[in-house]
Amino acid sequence: MSSIAEPAEHIVEFFLYVMPGFVALQFYRAKYPARQLSDSLQIAWSLIYGVILAAFVRWVDDCCFHGWLQTKATGFPAFRLVIALMVSGLLGGAILIAAAWCRFEVARRFPRWAGIEPDPQSIWAKINRPSNDYAVVYLDDGSIYLGWIKDFTFDPDADDNDFLLADAKRVDDQLAEKYAVTGRGVYLNTRNVKRIEFVKTD
Repeated sequence: MSSIAEPAEHIVEFFLYVMPGFVALQFYRAKYPARQLSDSLQIAWSLIYGVILAAFVRWVDDCCFHGWLQTKATGFPAFRLVIALMVSGLLGGAILIAAAWCRFEVARRFPRWAGIEPDPQSIWAKINRPSNDYAVVYLDDGSIYLGWIKDFTFDPDADDNDFLLADAKRVDDQLAEKYAVTGRGVYLNTRNVKRIEFVKTD
């Protein structure tokens, strides 16, 4: 019986190390999407972050909880340990998000540090960062809209992404206004867009 239990315990222990790293990565990618990694890379990065976070949980357990989380216990883990590892994964993801935000802000404010800016992996994500530019959107049916991209989706693995053009106007070829869109804006999808031109505004 013990010969069966031992491999099961090893599998559980492996998942305990992978889980917080996986949670951290998924939390981070919910804020900053990236192209889907291969299964082997996903497991590798989850394990790297997971080992760091599990070591942190063990240190907290030793210093603050005096072993209450049972991080050094053998066999199947206590429920409180699983919860602690989940929380550490969310904390790790929040730290990754904060680090990426700081890199964006430093690169934006100080041109000399532009090299530390994270790679958005897509021109679509890069051009939709906050700016004062208005977008002139040319659609495949010949219609043209002028406005600013208020909201957009970004799935690096998808062929198309949708977006909302706010403060929008339907314009002609000379960008003269035909009519204003008085509601929330124009919902569009990149599959119907021929090109987008950005106009600088003050």
